[in-house]
Amino acid sequence: MIRLTEIRRQGSARLGMHLFYGAWELEWGVNMRIGDFTRRVMSTTADALFPSRCVQCNRDGVLLCNGCMEATARLDSKRSCRMCALPTGEATLCGRCSSDPPPVSALVATFAFDGAMRSAIHALKYDGLRAIAPMLGDEMAARWGNSRKMPDAIVPVPLHRSRLRSRGYNQAELLARPVAERIGVPLGTGLLRRVVDSPPQAAATDETERARRVRNVFEADADVEGLHVLLIDDVATTGSTINSAAQALLDAGAWGVSALVLAREL
Repeated sequence: MIRLTEIRRQGSARLGMHLFYGAWELEWGVNMRIGDFTRRVMSTTADALFPSRCVQCNRDGVLLCNGCMEATARLDSKRSCRMCALPTGEATLCGRCSSDPPPVSALVATFAFDGAMRSAIHALKYDGLRAIAPMLGDEMAARWGNSRKMPDAIVPVPLHRSRLRSRGYNQAELLARPVAERIGVPLGTGLLRRVVDSPPQAAATDETERARRVRNVFEADADVEGLHVLLIDDVATTGSTINSAAQALLDAGAWGVSALVLAREL
């Protein structure tokens, strides 16, 4: 088995070049189109003209106040399943993950998907409140902590290019950037692509339908070979999207895949 230290040394040049061109393609090939540029200007203007308000309680001056943040349930990995982040009462695998292990070796969730965190994620994804992403990403980075094994690359779960063009940004990437900066790991926006424009998961009726919708929708680059990848996403509901993305990375030769999400549906 190839050691990660050897991978870092031998693959740093090609990974760095790939990360550069992946970021360039994302920023200039998509976001700088006329429609997206207009949305960015309008968003910046709105931020300047209208004061910030807490997404949960409407308190002036902050996007998410300390009171609402403290009232949001934080998930404890010492009392959750290591592979799906559902509460188990102790640091052990749940029965389902024991009998049918998912592709991710670990899933770490920062908050429960409820209350202020539900409001914050909705504002980020659907209301264009990109300014809230850095503080949420910092919470995720702190959750990952220095005690965990550092990955070789951080990869945000990608949107299909048509969804990215429509929204103007990928919320997972906005969260991943501060995580990468704080823990000092390269951000690989070009290492994973969504090649199928599947219907939104929010419209799925059950877990089986969610899994079917994201089956084989991702494609990973060969440059992930031998790397330990940390996937970043906003919410894990059933884990179907994370697991589909992880499987694509493993199929392309990744050494292992972990995942960090802002919130977990309980």
